[in-house]
Amino acid sequence: MFPRGLVTITSSIKEALTKDEIIPTVIHDKDFVPKGFLLIQYPGDDKQVTMGNTLKPEETQTRPTIHFTLNVPDNNDSIKITNDDKFTLIFTDPDAPTKSDDKWSEYCHYVSTNISLNSFDSESVDAANLDTKLTTQDLTGHDLTSYLGPGPPPKTGKHRYVFLLYKQKPGVSPAQIPDRPNWGTGIPGYGAAEYAKKNGLELLAVNYFFAQNKEQ
Repeated sequence: MFPRGLVTITSSIKEALTKDEIIPTVIHDKDFVPKGFLLIQYPGDDKQVTMGNTLKPEETQTRPTIHFTLNVPDNNDSIKITNDDKFTLIFTDPDAPTKSDDKWSEYCHYVSTNISLNSFDSESVDAANLDTKLTTQDLTGHDLTSYLGPGPPPKTGKHRYVFLLYKQKPGVSPAQIPDRPNWGTGIPGYGAAEYAKKNGLELLAVNYFFAQNKEQ
């Protein structure tokens, strides 16, 4: 479970995304404000994804356990998530084959759709159950594209590996992608943001890490 302080929207999250150029490379909206926080845990006690840490490729070959904690705004805006709402989780590499060469970018590593979150209504939830309602444990859905662990090629430096959680448009299931490089479009630089726009997805949260091949 997250301490509430970890999921408060602060400038530090935006600064990290900007510093490592997740904004604007993967997230094109420079005004994006996270609606919550993704906790991503690979097998092992010290293998969490923590907004730009470095993990070894061999540590990330198994699909991680992923939790989502909703951030409740301080301005008392109403937040409602119903049992009918569905969400999409994406894992993508914008640095394929290298950060300076986007001929395979973005490279799709995972797409899971029709994920359900805990139902939540900020106007009526019992404060005693707030933390339980805010955090959805172990996000699972329908895997459109199976999980593929990072495989940065030799001598290509560090790659950014980015997890993104989106809210789906009611009644719309995102489309299957035909291939992983360029998300099957053949357009260098095409990736999660373009796929999200095409499928009516609204970005809620992001987390990311770096990984590189041993041979540099």
